Amino acid sequence: MNKKSTTGLSIFLKELLETLNDSTIAYRQYIEGGKTFQFAQQLKLYNGKAFDLLTSNKQLLPENLQQDADALIQHYRVWTEKWEALANELKPVPGDLFVFANTITFPRQAAHNLETTYETLKKENKQ
Repeated sequence: MNKKSTTGLSIFLKELLETLNDSTIAYRQYIEGGKTFQFAQQLKLYNGKAFDLLTSNKQLLPENLQQDADALIQHYRVWTEKWEALANELKPVPGDLFVFANTITFPRQAAHNLETTYETLKKENKQ
């Protein structure tokens, strides 16, 4: 990879990882807050941002990370479909319980692989 492509990749991965971190915090708040719609809305914002970042920048990723991006995109696509279906069905207000089953769990290894790549790029750029 040339310097320009690694810079673009680093910027993308940094923003994505910050968004994944925000999403993790929002998920904890959702769980600790009683799984209410108010917290589910915040989680949806971060998950939507992660989905958008991935679909807009996936081409920056090297071949060996394409499957990881696809796994995350698939997770967010299914999660969002289920979220929107339940929201349309329930028409919830912020304090309402908001829970749905999702068989496509968060692909932790995929996120870890992207994080490892970012950390490697950071080290290489310091040298």
